[in-house]
Amino acid sequence: MAHSWNLSANLFGFDEKETRGEVLFFKIFEVFIVWGTIYLAWMWGEYILRISDVVLPLGIAIYVDVSFMFGNSLPLINAGLISVLVILGFFRVTRYAYLVAFFLLHLQYAARFTLGEIPHSANMFGMIVLGIGLAMVLFQKPAYRRRFTIGFTYFFLGLGYTLAAFSKLIGTGITWSDGRHLWMWVNEKGIDAFAKSGVLEFNALQELILSEHWIATAFLAIGLLSEFVAFGVWWRRFRMLVMLAIFGLHTGIYYVMNILFILSMYELVLLAFPWAVWLNWLMTRSASSERLLQPLVGFSQRFA
Repeated sequence: MAHSWNLSANLFGFDEKETRGEVLFFKIFEVFIVWGTIYLAWMWGEYILRISDVVLPLGIAIYVDVSFMFGNSLPLINAGLISVLVILGFFRVTRYAYLVAFFLLHLQYAARFTLGEIPHSANMFGMIVLGIGLAMVLFQKPAYRRRFTIGFTYFFLGLGYTLAAFSKLIGTGITWSDGRHLWMWVNEKGIDAFAKSGVLEFNALQELILSEHWIATAFLAIGLLSEFVAFGVWWRRFRMLVMLAIFGLHTGIYYVMNILFILSMYELVLLAFPWAVWLNWLMTRSASSERLLQPLVGFSQRFA
């Protein structure tokens, strides 16, 4: 219990012995990082091809004119470079690959979102790529790299959601959770759907929210509370409960607002549950699972 409330030990646990389950889980998590980076790089690259002006500079675009990315094939070339770099990083060809990929991905991000609409999942995923990039450069021991990446991700995940709650309270006050706000947002989304399909209809959850003011208010209040306590993921004893609450928040947003933060949902599923513990249990309790998973563990250790 010595590390019960120690923040560094809860996030990183550098002094703890690493299990085979942790080694295998991290490689699975790294596959998610590689896939997500390639997915965003190409999706953003294809969108940038349709942009011609910088409306809202953000990130590096505040200091560098990213309009050089418009009207040519540079976004696709950049996406290809990012894809190659994360694959090189995955196979440990060079320890700097992920960090360079992060900077190029940020350039892609800055060019893509110059029109002003920025999804939260893009920012959160970018922090994961930065985390593994820093881990590969700062640490020599593979175990330290793995622990830093996961701990870094938990830290900024908790910080990001909690700051989102504070932003709502600073901007609007406690009245942000007034159910009338949710009524307005639901109807706005209904109009968007009507514009696309020509049919105005609400699902069962939306109809329930629109039926009573107190239900809509309770829905927003629970969502605000889920964000406010997100920093609880920094401590292992609260981690699963808090992350399931955040997952529920995203599920509610999807069914009520039709907004899907797909990368955030995958990230929450990977980090909410003790997959490493379960994998380790499988390998120690089942001979067949041991034979099945051991080659994967060997691969993970080889490219650590």
